[in-house]
Amino acid sequence: MDLTKLNDISNEVEKYNAQLLPVIKGRTDNEVKKIYEFGFREFGENRLNELFAHKKKFADAKFHFIAPLQSRKIVEIMRNCVSIHTLSRKKEADIINENFTNQKIFVQINIDNDKNKSGLKPEDVESFFSMFENYNFFPVGLMCIPNFDYDPKISFSNMQKINEKIKKDYKNYKGDLSMGMSNDYKIALDYGATIIRIGSKIFK
Repeated sequence: MDLTKLNDISNEVEKYNAQLLPVIKGRTDNEVKKIYEFGFREFGENRLNELFAHKKKFADAKFHFIAPLQSRKIVEIMRNCVSIHTLSRKKEADIINENFTNQKIFVQINIDNDKNKSGLKPEDVESFFSMFENYNFFPVGLMCIPNFDYDPKISFSNMQKINEKIKKDYKNYKGDLSMGMSNDYKIALDYGATIIRIGSKIFK
């Protein structure tokens, strides 16, 4: 692990007033410990079993769930995470609503209509958001994972436009954007990302 590179990325993200969220899927305790000792206390998790293990090792750490949701696991995820980045179905929203205790919820958009990715179709975002007026919670932002074969500038620009539209329509919408990973985070920052999810680049 190159802590100099981690420091450089962290400083770069900070200039945009954004958050660097280390993704620790499949990482050893020793690898996570180095990130933890560097000063990070919030981490992105993809698997519940790994989350539980990391929570035991790093008691004051906080976790964001960034993998596709399974309805039967949502309650457990909410008990152990401060944020969920991957809400995309009404059924999931109903369960979150019943168990909500101030977690930060992001709605995942399938911005490139990629059949291999989860998320709402861009054209369905407006109707999806209208239902939250009757819920105990309102999402804080949007999340996406662009198709790697597409131009990320177009994907992130489209996300930014959708986000601005929701901000205009809903005064209680914070407008965070969870987008950008190891290969495209610099572009994501230029298009308004507030949370960057990086794994491989900081563990090399």
